[in-house]
Order: sequence, then structure tokens, then C-alpha cells
Amino acid sequence: MARDPNLHARRKNMVLSFYKKLDSVYEHGVKKHTTIWCIHETAEKFFLAPKTVEGYVYGG
Repeated sequence: MARDPNLHARRKNMVLSFYKKLDSVYEHGVKKHTTIWCIHETAEKFFLAPKTVEGYVYGG
């Protein structure tokens, strides 16, 4: 079965936007969550492996 590139791009953008939203939270001028925690929470929300989310975040 061939992968739909448009669907994959939309899903990747959805995952990245959720990650960036978590990662951008500041409380009292300090970043509220660690990067690893954000990756973990994103992976749990979208039923992905943390390595997959890391690939999206760092792989572009």
C-alpha cells in the first residue's frame, strides 16, 4: 500500500505544531517543560514512538 505524501505531511505538521505548543510554554520567565517531556507527551497523544517524534523535530 502506497503512502499518501499529502496525508503524511499534514499529520507531521499536526504533530510538530502540538510539540511546539508544549515546548513554547514559559512560566515566570523560565521554560516550563523539558524537551524530552514534550517529546514524550506528543508521542503519547499521537500514539507514536518517541524516536518518531524526535525524527520529526530534529529531522525537519
